[in-house]
Amino acid sequence: MQEFALQLNATSEKAEVLVKAQQDTGETMGELGLAFIKLLKLENDEAVYESQKVGASEAKSFATAAVKASRFFRELNSQTIKHLETLHEYIGLMLSIRNAFSERSDALLTVQTLLSDISSLRARADKLEAASARIFGGDESRVRKVEEIRKKITVIEDAKECATREYEKIKENNKYELDRFEKERHDDFLGMLRGLAINQAGYFEKIADVWGTVANDMSHYAKETS
Repeated sequence: MQEFALQLNATSEKAEVLVKAQQDTGETMGELGLAFIKLLKLENDEAVYESQKVGASEAKSFATAAVKASRFFRELNSQTIKHLETLHEYIGLMLSIRNAFSERSDALLTVQTLLSDISSLRARADKLEAASARIFGGDESRVRKVEEIRKKITVIEDAKECATREYEKIKENNKYELDRFEKERHDDFLGMLRGLAINQAGYFEKIADVWGTVANDMSHYAKETS
């Protein structure tokens, strides 16, 4: 579980890098589109020759493509963040899991402490009984002390039984929750990865189509230079 927590944190950091890269790309595309819109305005204001008007038209095509690509990147990033929320949910869930294991450890420690107390009291009672037996007729004060210790042992044994039942209950609940966690983790992360893949493929196809249109519009330049 500790290894999973480390991998989860590392993956979350990489996810933040991905989101930041997509955001930066979208902003850059938007700025590029605005720059070409300004260039288009300048071209329209100063266009005299037909070639200048053609250049203005191509600037408009490029500007439109950049703005569209910027919008697609923003939408892509929004969907990416939505899918990656699974990582943050599991980071928060890991705290609950650590608390659950801590509760089980505390319960086990309680049982072990009570067992140790019982063992210590029994040893003390046995020692007092042995010392009393060496005295002819017994030692009444030691006998009373032994009886008190035996009563205390009985009380602690009852407490130990309650603590043991509580520990077993917590352990069984932890096992059930851990099994459920493992299944849900598999399903949730598979769904997250599938959603990310579909999202990335879909938006990059849209962005490719946008720039493909620009490439087709400007294909005559390639023919002229060939």
